[in-house]
Amino acid sequence: MKIKIINPVPDLEKETVEAMRRYLAASLEAGTCIEFEPVAKGFRSIETEAQGVINGAEILRLVVKAQREDCDGIFINCFDDPALIGARELSRKPVLGPYGASVHFASMISEKVGIITTDDYGICCEERKALHYQFAGRIAAVEKVEMTVLDLCEGDLLARLTACCQRLEAQQIYAVVLGCTGMNFAADELKTALKKAGLQIQVIEPLKTGVKALELLIKMGYTNAIKGTKVRMEDYIE
Repeated sequence: MKIKIINPVPDLEKETVEAMRRYLAASLEAGTCIEFEPVAKGFRSIETEAQGVINGAEILRLVVKAQREDCDGIFINCFDDPALIGARELSRKPVLGPYGASVHFASMISEKVGIITTDDYGICCEERKALHYQFAGRIAAVEKVEMTVLDLCEGDLLARLTACCQRLEAQQIYAVVLGCTGMNFAADELKTALKKAGLQIQVIEPLKTGVKALELLIKMGYTNAIKGTKVRMEDYIE
């Protein structure tokens, strides 16, 4: 099985991509291969609707390209699920993003789910997504770390995540989804810190959760292609 992971920003450092590869490989089945491909151009992060739409066009180019390749499924590596519906319209192969898969998974282990996002506008975006996916009744609270996506690797992210989890558990929320796949590097340390602090809240990391969901989807022979009005790429004018 081969999974194509589309990085929706053009300039992730090689070391960051390799770290994600190692992180995912530890949980994937022995026969599953992953291949990363970045968009050719676009914003360095996706934190607004405008950035998602502009970078989303480049994501869709790679989705179309993947139809001619030997991959079995496509994963869009951004918690905003940019261009996901369009990708499912264009792809015969299953396409997943991290948001829907992670919130569904969190809902299986807690009646109330929390999200930890980046900043104030991140909270607005999470509220919008929850309405779109009909998760509004399930997501009980959204916390923020007061950092941008590009700042996550700097400073005290672990301490901020831990404080967010403490506030969520105080509201009897026992499952939290990290609201950016770029937080993946802190997930294991966060789980250790929470256990040490005696907290019960469980952390769902969306990169691993989404890719594992796609792996299972492929293995069971399902697709989530949208069978709507046919999109004819020959009608596209460069």
